[in-house]
Amino acid sequence: MVKLRVKVSKKGQIVIPKIIRDKLGIKPGKYLLIDEKNGRIIIERYDIGEFVKWLKESRKKLAKDVYEFSLEDEFE
Repeated sequence: MVKLRVKVSKKGQIVIPKIIRDKLGIKPGKYLLIDEKNGRIIIERYDIGEFVKWLKESRKKLAKDVYEFSLEDEFE
């Protein structure tokens, strides 16, 4: 793992080094997910296509879970 130093601008922006953008296929206009965990900043690629594929594959199970959860609420 190579650590690269970047500078935070006055607006709180950073530049992701080209070598990392190229390696991960991050292009202008793409979205990233950012989170904090144990004092570290986590940045991940976010591919809406991958999310849509997962959603299509999972929708029946999700619908069943939501339906069962709704029924439990009705009887409490």
